[in-house]
Amino acid sequence: MQFLIAATNVTIMIEPLRQPLTSIALCTYNGERYLREQLDSLMAQTCRDFEIIAVDDASTDATVAILRDYAARDARIHIVVNPVNLGFRKNFEHAMSLCTGRFIAPCDQDDVWLPEKLAVLLDTIGDHAAAYCDSEFVDEHGQPLNDAMSRHVVLLSTSDPAVFAAGNCVSGHAMLFRRELVVRALPIPDCFYYDWWLAAVAASEGGVIACTSQLVKYRLHGNNVTNILRTRPPQRQPGYRWKGLHDFRLRLQCLVGLPGGSRAFIAQWRDLWVARETQWLSLTLAAFVFRHAPRIFAIHKWQRSRLKYAIKYVFGLRLKRMTNPYGYNAAP
Repeated sequence: MQFLIAATNVTIMIEPLRQPLTSIALCTYNGERYLREQLDSLMAQTCRDFEIIAVDDASTDATVAILRDYAARDARIHIVVNPVNLGFRKNFEHAMSLCTGRFIAPCDQDDVWLPEKLAVLLDTIGDHAAAYCDSEFVDEHGQPLNDAMSRHVVLLSTSDPAVFAAGNCVSGHAMLFRRELVVRALPIPDCFYYDWWLAAVAASEGGVIACTSQLVKYRLHGNNVTNILRTRPPQRQPGYRWKGLHDFRLRLQCLVGLPGGSRAFIAQWRDLWVARETQWLSLTLAAFVFRHAPRIFAIHKWQRSRLKYAIKYVFGLRLKRMTNPYGYNAAP
């Protein structure tokens, strides 16, 4: 479509900005060590119809200089520098809100995409709201760890947001989703990582489809914001058990608000979860978990028996607060 503007004897023709097929939402923060390798992998994509929205979160190293160097050579790269640090979740929100493509692909600064990643996911998504792929794990030097995301979680294709209450299999670095999803998903609730919440929303808005190909080299190193193999022991602050349970309650409440046929199931689950907080024994919740364990824990790779899952929920929090007040009482 063209627009004509008449001004005295001069007719000016204005061409509208062309919408790219895909927007790559690249978030950076002090990422100079690995950023060039990632940018090179983006430039090498076989699908060329994309823009890169690079949003830097107030880096103090050479990250912005590297981005500007690449942007000077390729007009598809657009750079935004936050004046203050927003943090991981808010920075991705910002980047995704600036994307103009029909599809959005979140991107970390330290991974490497295989050349066919975008093309394969675009071919996979079909009528679904989102598609995602498997990832190969590599070390800080890019060397294979003989491991993959699919060894740790079940890569589900699903239209059931309930499966995302207890876990996530859709990693942001492996995602491609329709831009319309951003309107429904933002802002990201504090009880979810951004990719976890997007996966749940996508499941309720058209479904998520998995691609079993390993299309990303997912780099594991000491500075990952999220790292599935991280083995550092949790910091046992007062109320550490309670916080996890409270966040789970908040996740259920968020999921209840999503459209689709799962709402009644999630609402029942939430009500039983809330009731447990004042119970000595939560037998009804345990029976619910026993009955629905395959659905509730569908993403878990190493499945327990239904009974083992259910036993964890037999005791109410009133009893747990007596046996472990440090862990189960709300933090002061």
